[in-house]
Amino acid sequence: MNKSQINLEVINISLSIIVPVYKDSYFAEKFIKNVVTFIGSINLSYYEIIFVIDGGSLNDELILLKLADKHSFVKVIILSRNFGQHIALSVGYKQSNGDYVCIINIDQQEPVSEIPKLLNHIINNKSIDIVYGLRDRRKDKFTIKITSIFFYYLLNKLTGNDTPLNIATLRIMSRRFINSYNSFQESSRYIPGLENWLGFEKDYIQIDHQERIEGKSSYNMKKRISMALESIISFSDVPLKGITFAGFIVSTIGFFALVFLIAIRLYFVDMQPGYTSTLAIIIFLGGLQMVMIGFASIYIGRILKEVQNRPLYVIKEKINFDN
Repeated sequence: MNKSQINLEVINISLSIIVPVYKDSYFAEKFIKNVVTFIGSINLSYYEIIFVIDGGSLNDELILLKLADKHSFVKVIILSRNFGQHIALSVGYKQSNGDYVCIINIDQQEPVSEIPKLLNHIINNKSIDIVYGLRDRRKDKFTIKITSIFFYYLLNKLTGNDTPLNIATLRIMSRRFINSYNSFQESSRYIPGLENWLGFEKDYIQIDHQERIEGKSSYNMKKRISMALESIISFSDVPLKGITFAGFIVSTIGFFALVFLIAIRLYFVDMQPGYTSTLAIIIFLGGLQMVMIGFASIYIGRILKEVQNRPLYVIKEKINFDN
């Protein structure tokens, strides 16, 4: 891709590329080479790559410190421990300087070569503050595809959002969008939900998606489930409404069942209570109560987390931020 193909109307802009890293720094050198090839050719006034090491490994730190020493545009933030991908991205947002901010995964399943396409679109459409990549054909394992589609479908239903089921991590945002995002105070972060809440104009661009060429994603099923629960609790009170409704239904059924049994006892036949049915009802109601208390406790735990007002993250070290 050359500069004429990009056809940017304005090149006097700066770009920050935020890249979370967690035990996958072996992609970093090739990632930087691709940035130099596809982004450096645009002749931007300034660009930076901010790698946020989210408590990965010592090897991550050694590799990226070496690359930061070699390239002045490579900046590294080392967090004191693993805070989660969405917190790591929030750190990058806070530390970025660009007129536009891009987030992308280091494994390049969504290639760096797609960034100019999104950048061109957001620059030439002044009303848009965030442009998302949409995966044309997702090249992942079948289980990952299905769980991702189910997650976004369920989240859309519970929150009223309209997030496309094939949305990518790759996106570019304006500075005013980033400044607005940085004003959030809450400790629980699910970035797509917060982006949607901000209400800025958004658009979507079809992008390529590639197979992972090396290693295995650290974003396993356990983390996916945890993120799903976190996002649903953060952006929807439907579970609380659901358990309230379930409690109402069970209470109504119990009331009519009681009336029926009293009527049978007074006017028809003297029924002896059954041990099995009684035990089954007790187990059912006890289990339902535990589920209801459990859901309510999750929300109460979220309140506790917020009122503790602990720092969102702790930075152990920053490299190349004085340049």
